[in-house]
Amino acid sequence: MRSGIFKTYKGMNKDGVRFNRRMITFLFCMLISVFIWLLMALSKDYVIRVTFPVKYVNMPKDKLISNHLPQQMVLELKSSGFNLLNYKFKQQRETVLIDINDARFVSHNNYYIRSTNQLDKLTDQFESEVKVVSIFPDSIFINYNKKVSKRVPVKANISLDFDDQYQMADSVQIEPKFIEISGSSDVLSKIDSVQTAPVNLKKVSSTVFIKMEILKSPEYGQLELSHTSVQAKINVTKYTEAVQELSVEVENLPLGLMLKTFPDKVSVKYQVAFDDYGKINGSDFRVAVDYSKIEQGSNKLKVMILRSPKQVRSVKLSNDKVEFIIRKK
Repeated sequence: MRSGIFKTYKGMNKDGVRFNRRMITFLFCMLISVFIWLLMALSKDYVIRVTFPVKYVNMPKDKLISNHLPQQMVLELKSSGFNLLNYKFKQQRETVLIDINDARFVSHNNYYIRSTNQLDKLTDQFESEVKVVSIFPDSIFINYNKKVSKRVPVKANISLDFDDQYQMADSVQIEPKFIEISGSSDVLSKIDSVQTAPVNLKKVSSTVFIKMEILKSPEYGQLELSHTSVQAKINVTKYTEAVQELSVEVENLPLGLMLKTFPDKVSVKYQVAFDDYGKINGSDFRVAVDYSKIEQGSNKLKVMILRSPKQVRSVKLSNDKVEFIIRKK
């Protein structure tokens, strides 16, 4: 009994092996057939439409294009299937070049380029087996304006947050300080300066060198800049606080009178760079009250800072008002 079952199973197993071999042979032949069919199909010529980015070359130096030119063109390409597959499925397509010198005069500052006249030039930009048979749009219209230039200052748009006791030693130094801008006269008449893109610096405690991009506002259209960025230098130094005691002087005092203030001296407090600390003394400052500013019924006068050295900042008085008495000499 067992022997019969084994013989039956063995016969079925042989039939299965023969079936699998026939199936594999069939699939292999089918794959070869499909491959041969693809080779034959792709060797034939086809025409496909492909969109390409456009770059315009040989722009006139003394003119400005005032209208919007197409930034993409649809080209009909003719070639074998092998060659066209590369253009059909390629994600990053080559930029096609349009020569502005081929523009023909229409009237005044208006010109146009007939796309059909560009077929040979565009075909030359592709592989030898690829031919451009048509282009959309079929015409490109160009409006020119006269280009003018002017020199304008660059303003740094920068926000600084200094670490404790550190401050900017002087103004932000820009190089170059001026740039040349070119465009239509209508646009340039509205521009007196250009600004950099905003920059924020935190916890600054040393001199900073930074490249700053010049901000080109969209409303300015096709504005050309001689520089797209500038170099900025910010001198940073450490400051300390210092105090000087000064005698209060009197301004505009009439002859024959004497004015005495109480107190007769005030303290002036200021911040100064460490490097300049020893260079500053009391004689560099001058404080005074003005006799002509006396108000009726008041016995106080405002103390004014008439002079302070340029190296100091944040100058403050211990008393901004003092009492006074007037006597005859």
